[in-house]
Amino acid sequence: MRSALAALVPPEDVANAFRSHGWWRTDTFATDLRRAAARFPRRAAIVQHRTHRPAGRRTTTLDYGQLDLYVDRFATALASLGIRAGDPVAYQLPNRWETAALFLACLRLGAVAVPVLPTVRARGLRRVLEATQARICVVPEVWDGYAHAEALADSAAELPWLRHRVVAGGADAPGVPRPAGAIDFEAYFLRTPHERGPHGRRSVSPDDRAADRICLMVTVMGTGESFRTVCHTANTLYATISTQDDRTGPGRRAGEVFYSALPLTSLASLLYTVCWPLAVGGTGVHEDVWTPGGCLDLMDAARVDQAYASPAHWAEVLATQRRRPRALDSLRLVLSGGRTGTADHLLAGLPDALGASVRVVWGAPELGMGTLTRGDIPAEREGASDGMPLAGLEVSPLPGRGEPSPGASALRVRGPHVCLATWRHGDPAPVATWGASGGWLDTGDLARPDGLGGIQVTGRAGTRTGALFMVPVDLVERDLLAHPGVAEVAVVGHTDQELGERPCAVVVPAVEEAPPSLLELRGHLTALGTGEASLPTRLELVGSLPRDELGAVRRDWLRSWLERLRPGQPRTVPTGA
Repeated sequence: MRSALAALVPPEDVANAFRSHGWWRTDTFATDLRRAAARFPRRAAIVQHRTHRPAGRRTTTLDYGQLDLYVDRFATALASLGIRAGDPVAYQLPNRWETAALFLACLRLGAVAVPVLPTVRARGLRRVLEATQARICVVPEVWDGYAHAEALADSAAELPWLRHRVVAGGADAPGVPRPAGAIDFEAYFLRTPHERGPHGRRSVSPDDRAADRICLMVTVMGTGESFRTVCHTANTLYATISTQDDRTGPGRRAGEVFYSALPLTSLASLLYTVCWPLAVGGTGVHEDVWTPGGCLDLMDAARVDQAYASPAHWAEVLATQRRRPRALDSLRLVLSGGRTGTADHLLAGLPDALGASVRVVWGAPELGMGTLTRGDIPAEREGASDGMPLAGLEVSPLPGRGEPSPGASALRVRGPHVCLATWRHGDPAPVATWGASGGWLDTGDLARPDGLGGIQVTGRAGTRTGALFMVPVDLVERDLLAHPGVAEVAVVGHTDQELGERPCAVVVPAVEEAPPSLLELRGHLTALGTGEASLPTRLELVGSLPRDELGAVRRDWLRSWLERLRPGQPRTVPTGA
């Protein structure tokens, strides 16, 4: 594993070209931390809210000097456990400053960080550890009612390369016995001053190519051949930040405060609340248990400048803000999206409710942020674009101005943001992006030019359905949301014995007492120009849609539920793993 990852470096001519534009550099985010700690050690690096602590002790601020010390401590703790440059280190932790520090410790040591979402259970974690062959795995004792440490201990015998299990305690699990053989995170990482010992990292000579080496492996969960890891370098991560322009949205303003509602072990939050603040000497704001009211209160208290969340998060925030408004005087920008579209009513309501500009983002694990809407979209076209590519990013289909394209094609990307390689589970070696494909990578999504110089994503990985004709799921969902009787909707495939896979609309009614009918929704779609092949042939009314921690609908659960559902059964969707 170490040799395979070490062999993954970008071609020298490509790296030089990207560095000449300022999109790549020789420094890493660990360098940014060291520099900031020297220049302004008392400036806040992380503001964290921990829900399970007593009132008055829930918010903690860690300054740059403290963060730099703990990153050194964590890095040398890893080194003392036998971790060397190129070794994978897995961690499955909540949104806490220790999670950010552990990623930076891996970066400082030259190890490869393998973050795992907190909602992944034993089978999924085992697959991640099998695919990455992580030498160490750090988990909470118990989180959100699930015994992570016990599950990891049960799997350890099947993972001979896993040298150490490290367990972090949690205030939500008092008195839970710790599995035998695990290292206590608090005792060994937090409280032991390893940086003073023989493994201290300050004397290590810098690696001139450190920014071009694999530092992060992001797991893209799926089934069968779709399960894979995405390999990033510090530079492919930095490109999302370096290609920003204040005129188009986020920019690179010094000292800004960043918040994300997504898990810190997701690529989006890692970029937005760890890497970005470090690059501009700013502050990352983390919340371990998300609620819309808590989000608003924390953004107000921490004086957040930029906030990122999925549309599902923003819908709840908007409703909560309208019930009890907060001032949010410092908030200047809201980013919405990722791999889910943003409804028109959110684009219309969020600016007034939050007092900030709203931009739509399309992104993917393979490249982080890919496209971003500008502020000059005509009002009548709001919601019809997923934005323009960031500087340096090439996309296919190529965007142009004029009429929107009626057809969609595979969305392929190339540029400084794109990961260095992908590694499909079971394959002997990763596939280098800058190999036979010449840097082009297929995201698995479908898109078309939006007529505004950008793209509109019409089908996203894992959402497409249809038999003879593929259904443009995102467009159908967007049109259904325009119906006054629809509050939320997911279009997923179900098996028709005669016609094969057909689209089903799973709808949360806007008014429970007067839900829309299938005939009514089909007529609504037909009036908007939807073709017969894309009309839903089935309607299921539910109280809520199951979503993961990223805010995305759990379509695999819905498909399974639809296949099992029989006439007369209660229409209750699955709510847990």
